[in-house]
This record gives sequence, C-alpha cells and structure tokens, in this order.
Amino acid sequence: MTSVWKQVAQRIPLVLCSWVLLLMLAACGDSTTNSATPTIATTPRPPAESVDLKEYKGDNFTLNYPKNWGLSASGDQVTFADPIGKNLFAIFTDPNPKGKKSESQLADQMMSQFEGTIIANAQKISVPATYEAGGVVWTQRSATGVLTNNPGKQGNLFLLVKNYPTKSDKTNAYQIEYYGPSETFGEANTSFQAMLLSFKFTG
Repeated sequence: MTSVWKQVAQRIPLVLCSWVLLLMLAACGDSTTNSATPTIATTPRPPAESVDLKEYKGDNFTLNYPKNWGLSASGDQVTFADPIGKNLFAIFTDPNPKGKKSESQLADQMMSQFEGTIIANAQKISVPATYEAGGVVWTQRSATGVLTNNPGKQGNLFLLVKNYPTKSDKTNAYQIEYYGPSETFGEANTSFQAMLLSFKFTG
C-alpha cells in the first residue's frame, strides 16, 4: 500500500501544475500594489476588511473562498489562486487510518519536501505549534525563502496538518498550505484568514 509520505511527495508537483493553470487563467497584472512589510498572522482572526466569498464543498469539508480567485480541483486536492496567480491556498487529503503517522511527523516531512519544490533556501519562521481553525486544532509549520514559482521573490509559506476523524479506520490527513510573495502576503492574508476561519469538517 502506498504510504502517506509517498503520496505527499507525489502531489507536490501537482500543486505547481495547478498554480501554472491558475496563473494562465488569471487576469494580467503586477503585484506592485502593496510593497509594505507584510503582517504574518499566526492565530485565527476576523479579516481586516470584507472579502466577498462563495462556498466550496470538498472531501468531508467545506470552506468559503474569494469569488474572484481561481479554482483548480482534481481528486483529493484543490488549489485556489488570487487574481494575479501569485498567492496560493491548497488543500490535500490522504488516507491515514488510525492516524498512524502523527500530524507532527507529516508536517515535518512535508516542510522538508517543500524545500526546493515550493520554496528554496528555506528558513524556519517561529510560529505557535498549533493553530485553531474549523473548530479543531491543527499542527502548524512555517518558513520563508525564495519561491520556486516566482524566481527571485522572497515568500512566506504556512502549513497546517490535521488527522480527522481522530483514531478511526477512516482517518484522513488533511494538509493546508498557503503561500505567496512577502511583498503581497500581508494583503493576501486577509483572504487566507477568511478561508481558514470558514473551514469546517462535515463528516
């Protein structure tokens, strides 16, 4: 049986492919609207301004995402991208019966795998080990480095991992990753937070 770790490694290129597709569909433009130092939120909070959202129903979960963002869904993954295609929010679902691999193990393995595939020269960002979203507590990791989908641009990456339902034959590992250039991350984080706060498990 294919391990969760192998499935995670195989899906990372799919995020990049989804990003390319969404970038092609996104409106042309440049991310020069916000050059201020970004504020990186590490705890859930209401968005600073109104975000016009619509619902997405996934595998045992729902969330709301900005109406003007692109959407690419295939099998057990879904990726959302902002109108300029540079800030991304992706969700993966992998079988993990009984939570055999802990959330902490999965998070560490994924952050290691992201090095060179999503972010280069990664440096760990010190954030709380957990993050509450969707009424449950997720394991959290974060890093900063050069984005591989935006050469030369420094970016921020956040990862959340949750085994749900807990200790069940039907337990899945849910992984949320959201990232983008540092120069636009503060602005995009309004949408990221709105999406996280709307996330709910339905099973």
